Amino acid sequence: MNRILKEEMEQDFFYVHDSIVYGAIKKCGIHYDHANYDDFVQIGRIKLVDAYKEFPKSLFNEEYFYQFTGYAYRKVYWALMDQIRKEQRIFEREAALPDSFEEWQMTDLEPFDEDFVMWELFHSMLQCLSEKEQVYLKDSVIEQLTITEIAKKRKVSRKTVYAWRKQVAKKLEHYQAVIKK
Repeated sequence: MNRILKEEMEQDFFYVHDSIVYGAIKKCGIHYDHANYDDFVQIGRIKLVDAYKEFPKSLFNEEYFYQFTGYAYRKVYWALMDQIRKEQRIFEREAALPDSFEEWQMTDLEPFDEDFVMWELFHSMLQCLSEKEQVYLKDSVIEQLTITEIAKKRKVSRKTVYAWRKQVAKKLEHYQAVIKK
């Protein structure tokens, strides 16, 4: 069933059923001084309204009213537990990050890791360049061709290849510090 909580019923509904939200919050071990306490209350209320919309029976029958209470409590509790798990995963991810930039520096890389880092660096360099500059960089770095060989291969003058090299050097200046390390 998909019913709607009307505005005129809203205040009475929360007056009667807010204890479900606060009970689920308490069972989750969330205290009122928790940094995200108000967020948990809102999540609980949203799930309470969702439970009201989805509950298949009429709440005007006393038997179904108590069934709704149990149904809504489970919905709210599960939503709160999901949120707690989500926050825990975020905390664990952030706790694993180093506090300072120096700790980010890579040390003791295996040869495979070094190759991977170099290819990633090369790929990011290519993203900064035009198509012709990318061709020059690939010929120069990967195939290790000389200026003359690149000019012959691409059917352009050596002067053009020198211009590509100059443009590439200018665009990739900021990578120079990374490469030297």
